[in-house]
Amino acid sequence: MTSVVWKLKSIVAATCLFVAATGMAAGQSALLDPLFERLKNVDAADAPALEAKIRQEWSKSGSAAADLLLSRAKIAIDAGDQKAAMGYLTALTDHAPEFAEGWNLSAVTLFNMGKIGPALAALERTLALEPRHFQALEGLVLIFDDAGLYQEAFEILRRIEAIHPHAEILSKARTRLEAKTLGQAL
Repeated sequence: MTSVVWKLKSIVAATCLFVAATGMAAGQSALLDPLFERLKNVDAADAPALEAKIRQEWSKSGSAAADLLLSRAKIAIDAGDQKAAMGYLTALTDHAPEFAEGWNLSAVTLFNMGKIGPALAALERTLALEPRHFQALEGLVLIFDDAGLYQEAFEILRRIEAIHPHAEILSKARTRLEAKTLGQAL
């Protein structure tokens, strides 16, 4: 358990340092930058549509083969076949190691398979490629919360808020995490 906690804390520290040091996303694109700027200032009612546009851009690898693997992985996940999904995602991350969404979907699939360590490694890779990936950050919040690392989860929640002020997880997790961290130094 101690090694898992150490790994979790290391990922939080590395993620925060990387984001603070770069200030900008490593996986910048001409299309994503203005979307993220708008996301910071959009009304709550318009946030879901803008979030969907960002997710759509994240799903574009620039490679027909990688896009096909991602599509097949999503179909397998929807069918509940995590093993098949992981096969497609392994091929995807081998074929396109700089494609953040491949790593993010791998993290989700690994988490669903109960493989927390490998899921954390995939989230770490996702965030190294795209530090603004609020869905990957949401995954960290859930894992840290499950591990009892409430302060760390709350810090990641703050990072999500800076990127996506209307993220659904903010309303769901903030009150719960504030109660769990009450009396602890934040």
